[in-house]
Amino acid sequence: MFDDDNFLDDDMEVNELVDRFEKMVKQQQSCYFDADELNVIVEHYLHHNNIKKANLAADIAITYHPNNPLIQIIRAKQLLANSDAKEALKTLKNATFDHEDADYQITLGACYSDLGENEKAIKAYMKAVKAFDYKDCEDLYNSIAIEYENMGDIEKALKYFILALRRDTELDEQYFEIRNCYSMLGKMDDAIEFFRSEIDRDPYSVSAWMALGNCYVRIGKLDSAIDQFEYAVAIDPHYKKGYIDIATAYNELDRFTDTIEIVNEALRYNAESALLLCLFGEAKAKLGDTEEAFKIYKKAMKMDDNLPEAYAGIGFLLSDENNPWSAIKFLKHAHTLSPYNTDYIYVLVEEYNKIEEHDIALRYVNEILDLNPYDENVYIAMMECYVLKDNPEKAMESLERGLRILPGNASLLYRKAFLYFAQDQTESGLLTLEMALERDYDGHMEFLSFDAENLTNNQAIMDLIEEYRRKKS
Repeated sequence: MFDDDNFLDDDMEVNELVDRFEKMVKQQQSCYFDADELNVIVEHYLHHNNIKKANLAADIAITYHPNNPLIQIIRAKQLLANSDAKEALKTLKNATFDHEDADYQITLGACYSDLGENEKAIKAYMKAVKAFDYKDCEDLYNSIAIEYENMGDIEKALKYFILALRRDTELDEQYFEIRNCYSMLGKMDDAIEFFRSEIDRDPYSVSAWMALGNCYVRIGKLDSAIDQFEYAVAIDPHYKKGYIDIATAYNELDRFTDTIEIVNEALRYNAESALLLCLFGEAKAKLGDTEEAFKIYKKAMKMDDNLPEAYAGIGFLLSDENNPWSAIKFLKHAHTLSPYNTDYIYVLVEEYNKIEEHDIALRYVNEILDLNPYDENVYIAMMECYVLKDNPEKAMESLERGLRILPGNASLLYRKAFLYFAQDQTESGLLTLEMALERDYDGHMEFLSFDAENLTNNQAIMDLIEEYRRKKS
């Protein structure tokens, strides 16, 4: 959309104009605004997603200045804001306003973007960039980057996200987009090099250190990530996000004592947050201090009663204490607050199976399936539900369903082999076990744990495993 700073000198003037408009509305007074001023006011409200006030300003503009060509642009913006991109585009095409004007082209680009016509949107945005003489075009470059991203041209999206870098505001968000592009391109080494260059440019940039750390997280180098996050909190000891990311990495590495130390450091700098407390509670629980973990999670809930991690943390503790009914209560609330977190749903499945509510467990399994059909664990969970329901046919169907999506998946093949052996279908079991051993020999240890006594006493099974052991040697 049109950048109001190009019409007025700075944000202060924009705010003064908006304040005058709101005073007029509130006091029901009559106050004159020219078309350009009302255009800025409309843009201001659209930028802050206040559609109601944007509509009001647009209606006043149309009433005050019905014959001003700029009103056609304002009307198009109003239509666009109210999800009528087709009519907005029609209004623009019939407008007598200068079609080479930057505001016209930006609004045109936004219409094409809403209609999914990415190439036309890019063309319009580029015309606007040219109209601005390629100066102060960060917002436009971002818009162009998003269009390329929607087209699947990640290389060009990355190029324009980098061009859109501004040093004063929204740096975290910009770095996030850049990092995502590098990740989608499979070029995380280039991302690390890029963010190191950003740090060389500004060694005191918390955002750059955090972005570099998150690159290391993406490639699984958590120790290196922690190093970068620690630089960030050294620069700003009150930076809450830094402590959260350090504690998260420590918990992932099972370094729970280190988690406790970093949380205590955060508390010394008044950088406490509800999410950090949840990580603290997790560390305490893993170290066996369940009573203290309960207290910490409850404190986190008091700080933020809509934080799913707090409810889930208590749910996990209750699950470990074999209190499924209470665990379900907390986990269901966590699931309501964060419906796409499959970790919570998997534990709900386990808890419902504990109380023999297998049909409810299956409903939750199907939720996971809708969210991520490429997760091998969802088919394993489905199989386990049917085994508990004493329905081996459906259990086998669950695994076969998974193997259609994930052909040759060793975890599914091992379980399929186990079901064959459990039903005394030895020949099918051995054929399936051989396929599993071929794909993942080490997986046989888990396979044997399914029913150690019967499986290890089956000579044909042990001979086949020994054969593959010799092949792997």
